Amino acid sequence: MAYPIILNGDHAEFEREHADTKPEDRPDWPLPSFDAQDWAKAFCKLNPTMDEGTMIAWFANALMRGFDEHAARVSRDGTGI
Repeated sequence: MAYPIILNGDHAEFEREHADTKPEDRPDWPLPSFDAQDWAKAFCKLNPTMDEGTMIAWFANALMRGFDEHAARVSRDGTGI
């Protein structure tokens, strides 16, 4: 799967171009999503032998872990970096 390369930082142009596109039809899907179901659906498209329910659980855990790590860093030093 090739993700779009947004040259010269023109993300606004990319967003304008895809303003009326359903999220799952956008070329950058599921990158903007924080929904484990979106990530599991995209993953299972590439790996049809995987169980989507298992992948939902896996991605939910991974996304929450990332959120928790960010929250811990922000509370520790106030920057979140």
